[in-house]
Amino acid sequence: MNYVAGPKTKRAVLAASVALAVLQMANQAIAQNAAPAEEPVASVVVTGSLIRRVANEGATPLVTIKSAELEARGHTELKDLVLEMPQSMSLGTNTGAAGPMINLRGLGPMRTLTLLNGRRMANEPLQDQYVSVNVIPRMALDRVETLNGGAASIYGADAIGGVQNFWTKRGYEGAAVKAEYAPTQDGGGDTKGFGAILGVGKLSRDGWNAYIAIDHQKKDALFQSDRPDQHDPAILRTLGLGITPDARNPNPLANFGFARNANSNYNPNFATGCQSPYSIPTLGAASTAASPVFAPGCARNPVYWTAVTDGSEITTVSARGSLNLSGGHRLDLDLLHSEFTVQKFRGMQVPNTPQPFTTYSLSPTSKYYPGKGITPLPQVVGSNTGSNTPAMYIDPSKTPGAVSDLNMNNRAIYFQWGPGELGPAYRNDEQTNDRIVLSAEGEVLGWDYRAGLNYGESKRDTRVGEGYILYSKAQEGFDKGILNPFGPQDAAGVDYLKSIQALDYTYRLNKAFNQSVDVTLSKGLWELPGGPLTLAVAGELRRDGAQTFNAPLDYVLKKANGAYNIDASGNVVQTDLVGETPQGVAKKIHRTIASLLMEAEAPITDKFLLNAAVRADRYGDLKQTTINPKLAARWQPMPQLVLRSNVNTGFRAPSIIDIQNPTPEVRNQLMDDPVLCPSTQPLVPGTGTPKQGYTFDQVCNVATNYWTKSPNNDFLKPEKSRGFSFGFGLEPMKDLSFTVDYWGLKLRDVLGAVTITEIQQNPAKYEVNFVRSADGLIDHIVASQANRGQTRIRGLDLSASYRFPKTSFGTFDAKLDGTYTDKYEFQSEKNGPWLSNVGIITNDGRYGSAGPNSGLAGLPQINPRWKHTASVTYTNGPWAATLSQRYNTGVTDITPRVGSTLTKVEAYQQYNLNVRYTGIKNATISLGVNNLTEEWPPLTSNSLYSGGYVTSMADMLGRVYRLSVEYKF
Repeated sequence: MNYVAGPKTKRAVLAASVALAVLQMANQAIAQNAAPAEEPVASVVVTGSLIRRVANEGATPLVTIKSAELEARGHTELKDLVLEMPQSMSLGTNTGAAGPMINLRGLGPMRTLTLLNGRRMANEPLQDQYVSVNVIPRMALDRVETLNGGAASIYGADAIGGVQNFWTKRGYEGAAVKAEYAPTQDGGGDTKGFGAILGVGKLSRDGWNAYIAIDHQKKDALFQSDRPDQHDPAILRTLGLGITPDARNPNPLANFGFARNANSNYNPNFATGCQSPYSIPTLGAASTAASPVFAPGCARNPVYWTAVTDGSEITTVSARGSLNLSGGHRLDLDLLHSEFTVQKFRGMQVPNTPQPFTTYSLSPTSKYYPGKGITPLPQVVGSNTGSNTPAMYIDPSKTPGAVSDLNMNNRAIYFQWGPGELGPAYRNDEQTNDRIVLSAEGEVLGWDYRAGLNYGESKRDTRVGEGYILYSKAQEGFDKGILNPFGPQDAAGVDYLKSIQALDYTYRLNKAFNQSVDVTLSKGLWELPGGPLTLAVAGELRRDGAQTFNAPLDYVLKKANGAYNIDASGNVVQTDLVGETPQGVAKKIHRTIASLLMEAEAPITDKFLLNAAVRADRYGDLKQTTINPKLAARWQPMPQLVLRSNVNTGFRAPSIIDIQNPTPEVRNQLMDDPVLCPSTQPLVPGTGTPKQGYTFDQVCNVATNYWTKSPNNDFLKPEKSRGFSFGFGLEPMKDLSFTVDYWGLKLRDVLGAVTITEIQQNPAKYEVNFVRSADGLIDHIVASQANRGQTRIRGLDLSASYRFPKTSFGTFDAKLDGTYTDKYEFQSEKNGPWLSNVGIITNDGRYGSAGPNSGLAGLPQINPRWKHTASVTYTNGPWAATLSQRYNTGVTDITPRVGSTLTKVEAYQQYNLNVRYTGIKNATISLGVNNLTEEWPPLTSNSLYSGGYVTSMADMLGRVYRLSVEYKF
């Protein structure tokens, strides 16, 4: 996938360049009136002696990580930070098109507030509930600050889980370029990156500064075929995978039959091995039953078609201009443009219910019709009259009887088929995030002030890439004898396949907006024994918006009356596009939030500090005001010890998309109708038995639509929370320090999706969620948001650091940052039983809906009992080396897949080694190995992990080598 800078990228670069020029001219205009001011010192946590850091800390724990430390740990992207943070739980970060998200306290990304330079960004537009870290600029990044636990009274009522604030450089002078390459040892998943930063001016000398930073990164997708040893059938069988032969699923070497609803009776390629790698031979899903029924044919080969991790491409352009004015005032202009594309691989796309038929057909006139010389006739046993469907022959022991070539009798044949030569289909989820912030700070009438104007816009443009074809054109290719459904295409067939792709077709478009103005005033009012009593008053007026668009009509099929086949809700009913359905209903929605904040910090003595805050947020669309107080205290009884605690409340409103979403989000999966095809394994398609009056093909193993977004959810109530933390920081000896904080949080009226698995397992309870047609068959299932119950969590954060005595051969530093989860339990419904979600993995639908995922991730969240990041750094002159480890305890699988007895998911640990050399003037060279011991993700037999590995906690990349070179001019 080649990258070409889009028009927005070019506009962002141009805007940043103009900003540099404007600031230079403005500086010349005021140079005679404005004396250069001292450049302010950035407020950061000082590394080294903890007592100095603790003494300067407030009452609430704050974790600060410098960008250089992220690089020293071997990070190639900010997703690595998401995976290793002990306070953030995994949320399927290797899947999904929204990109990696921070999930503090395991409460879901919608309950973590992500800021850039202290202000909000436009949310990811499809869900409108969180920000992907892919939009954060890396080249300009200075540090990441994480405030764990409730911060609603300061940053906003939705910061229930905490706040993660990404700070870019306050100023930069000079120029630097950086190149990075990270290949995997076993192939697939390689990463390449490039960055540059240019800055001019210095605030303390010139009274102004401006810089622009650009970075670009491309990561290749990883397929099961890239890791064949990790998908060994012998290993996967122990996980319940591959024990039962696959049903003859659609593949490029089609199985065919003589009716649309019986289209997989025969396959001409079974006897010759089904032409790897596209397909593999199978005897059918029922061939291992007590009374076996053999259905020989070809099935899709998952090792070829299935991606383990998707590809991605990220480009960010960030710029900042700073200008000192007379009187001690300062102006800052921040610009950001981010583009990131997730190349979401979807396997092989075959016709489904949105197409005119789920099968293609072939007439006897085609040169590829079996028995015409190119495609051989399958052999059958028994009666073979030319008007019946005898059993396909395997061998005398399995299908005894007289063997003959199938009598085709010039009957039309039907089959499910996908284009093998186009490879695994992928869609491009192209996302952009643009922001401009104008801010000012200074002093007026004895009050320090900070004020800002903020505008942000994000867009998600979902486009089909290669592998998506048009049904009508494919059928035309079969009709004209161009396409071969039973073997590889000839040159004309390949060319034809390429010509009928809907390449770069946008089938869904969403936008989100964020506009705000804020003012903060602070002043020391009077002196207390420990220092000035400081009061801060702040106000913010914010308008969040979202825009959806009508479904593109290019490939929407028409009814007999000439009208587009779209239902009353705006959903496309039939489309010519195979594999995705155009989506959208045009509408603009918005909400206005007005906020007031008061905060007072009182140093009662030089050892005891009190901090109190209260924030009021008025939600215009909900016509509701929430008031959230916070009280914190900090006591330092001796220089080596600091005690701290806080209590807080929080409030999270349903997002405007949750409430007003005009476009149902439609997903599709194979399943048995839990009412009309009941099964003892309701999550395993094809295992049920149809009820009287219905056939297997009607109600069992049927592709079923379900809505994860519905147009009207105005019944939803906001979530409310209460939280606390208390702990201490201790330096028992020089250069050795510890912090310990015990925390807890309780939420009620938790918003979460009713998942499709939950509905499958409890069809009577969720009867109202089934929308059925007049014939009783499922039209679709609503699996959308609801207020589920309560959640309560408690845990312990621990950190430790030690600087060893300096030696003649260098210095060693050691750090540890860990979280112990004592309790994580929730109710899946109001007043329901409490369910524990610590140290387990399960596909129980209640855990995916009422728990932390809330329908936002495709994989279950795992909450290990203990998780930590540790590192040892060695420095000696120009040399520095860091060995880091991320670790989490194992979990128990309480719902293993049928056919497996594996219930223990092993602990996971990964070591990264990075060596840095600065002995060449102006250059920094880094060499590293990520996953030094080549640890693979733990094995799991949970059916929600179809590949057999827990890929939401770790990559399948294996060992990765890393080279980074940076040069400063």
